Parts: sequence; C-alpha cells; structure tokens
Amino acid sequence: MSHPIVERILSGDAPFNLKQAAARGAMPIPREDLIELWVLLRADPDDEVRMACKENIAGVDEAEWIEILPTHPFDPRVLDFAVRILGRTPTLLQAALQNRGVTTDTLEWLAQHASGAPLDSLLDNQVRLIQSPSVVVAMLANNGLNPTQVRRIFDLSEQFFRDHPEIPSLLELRFGLKLGLAGGAFAPDLREEVLPEQELPSEILTLASIDEATLAAAEAEIPVALLIEEPIPPEEFKSLYQQILNMSIPAKVALALKGNKEARMLLIRDSNKVVQQAVIGSPKLTDSEVESIAKMRSIPDELVRQIARNKEWMKKYPILKALTINPKTPPGVAINLIMNLLDFDLKMLLKDKNVSEVVRREARRIWEVRNTRKVVPFKKH
Repeated sequence: MSHPIVERILSGDAPFNLKQAAARGAMPIPREDLIELWVLLRADPDDEVRMACKENIAGVDEAEWIEILPTHPFDPRVLDFAVRILGRTPTLLQAALQNRGVTTDTLEWLAQHASGAPLDSLLDNQVRLIQSPSVVVAMLANNGLNPTQVRRIFDLSEQFFRDHPEIPSLLELRFGLKLGLAGGAFAPDLREEVLPEQELPSEILTLASIDEATLAAAEAEIPVALLIEEPIPPEEFKSLYQQILNMSIPAKVALALKGNKEARMLLIRDSNKVVQQAVIGSPKLTDSEVESIAKMRSIPDELVRQIARNKEWMKKYPILKALTINPKTPPGVAINLIMNLLDFDLKMLLKDKNVSEVVRREARRIWEVRNTRKVVPFKKH
C-alpha cells in the first residue's frame, strides 16, 4: 500500500500545492514512496508537475533502483514502467523481475517483445511460468527466440504443459516440435525409450571410455550446420533440433566437443551426464557460455562442482558471481565462493530469498566483517 499522502494525491483529493511539493520531492515521506509518485505523475496534465517528476526520475541512479526494485511493494504500474522503460538496462530489468508484484500482463509484454538475456531471465523463473502459462504463449509468439530458448520452452512444456490448449500446437506449428515424442527425462511413460544410455553397452557410458575411433565414426551423424559458428536460421533449426534428439550418445559427445555454440547450449540440457560433461570439457567452450551454464537453475550438482574446481573459470568474476548466487549451487560450494564477491553483489545476495538460509547467513557475516569499522584504542604518550 502506498503512503497516505501519495494515495491522496493520486486520488485527486490533495491540494494542488501539495502535489507540486511532492513532485519536487519536498515532502517528508519515504524515498520509495516519492519515487512511486514521480513515476505515476510523469504524464500529469500540469507541465510543472510533469517536468519535475521526469527530472527526479532521471536523478534516481542505477544503484538505488537495484536496491529498491526487488523487494519494495510498488504499485504494479511502477513495476511495469521498470520493466518496459528502465528494463532497457539489463541490471535494472533483472532487479525488477525479482519483484513478485510484477503483473502477468507486464510479463506477457516482455515475453513477446524481448530478446536475449531478458528472455533467459524469464525462463529462469519457472515457478512463475508454471503459474502463468499465458507468458509462455506470449513467448512463443516472439520472433527473437534463439534455439537454446526454444529448447528450454520445449523442456518446460514437456513437463508441465502437455495438456495446455495452446502451447503444444504453437510449438509444433512454429518449430516442428511435438510434445510427447521426444520428451527427454520428463516423460515418465517414455523414460526407457528416450534415455539412450540404457540401450548402450556399459563400456561407453563414461566420457573417458569413448575412444577416438568411436568419436570419429560418430561424427558422420553430425550435420555440418552444427559445426559452424554461425546463427542457425529458424527454418533449419526445426530439423537440426530433431536430429540432435535422435543422435547416439557418441555422436552427441562428438557434437559437444566439436559443435557450435547453439549445439553446446542444447546439449548441456541433455539427460545424459556423459554428454553434459563433454560440453563442459569442450575446447571451444567460451567464458560467456560457462557463465550462462553457471546461471542455469537446472544444472546438475556435478557440473556445478566441476565449474567451481576450474581455477581459470573462477578467476572470471562473472562466472564466479553466477555460480555463487545460483540457488541450485550446493551451499557448501557457494559458501566457499562468497568471500570473493564484491560488496554490491554480496549485499544483494544476503537479501536473496531464493538461496538457502545458510548461504544468506554467511553472506551477512562476511558483509558485517567487511563493513564494521575497527575501533583503534587511543594510546596516551
């Protein structure tokens, strides 16, 4: 609920001079309530009020927005403004999307118009997508989806939306993907059929035991388009995606090691651990891809630990940060990384209710150690 003065101004019951004073920021009310008022009055009919609000909004710096957006109970219209306007800055969009007050209408707009990282952020919040399937429907109307995002939507839909009135048909119409036929680990009735490793001899069920001859032979199954580091056109992606699903384990391993970014980002979500390990071990894997993998909520514990053990990757702050703040990261791993976070990220982590209590507690302890002033006793001479 807004501050009483804000509610009074917005309802039209307040004197005009009170509205003017609030627009200038000359009212003794909390900063968050002033910001809310400025956003809601930025289109006010009065020129003076409108200009004052716009100027004050422009004066709110990025750090302050990041501080207040995730948790303050803003009017949904303010959060809509944050997503549509402030959201042009990735860090501000991320902060806004953490607020549970963002409406489904706002998320639908974002799902249909965004591309790249904003869509990844939406896909990371699977709980909200399950609660609001209309956001997934809106996303499927987005022409900016990349193959990895399509794969994530397909996996989510295979698990939760098989009986939805629109999602299955949209997936099939746009991408040629039919739910229930290649359902991965999510389809109980197909589990034995779609886990190829159960049909393979035990001697090739570990990455180390797949010899070079086997990999060389398996490369014949790989389409050339998946070996070239170029974007895959949507019309080609449909058939290539189906081919990946039907590949043998050795072929998937060969593709993980020698394929392009699109292939690696699909294969990292494969149900077979050998394939996942091959992606992590690929000599073509870039730091930005490792960062993306470290952010995934579906990443297995084994891969988390494998990334954390890589000293070179842990020297890259974006990767370290992604792994530390990922709720999927085992607390024992996260706690060992927290001390390396910058103060700003450390402060955000200690407030993040998505991570475990033990991680937040350790973040708070380190924050207090860093920010408690040391008292030096005065010595008389």
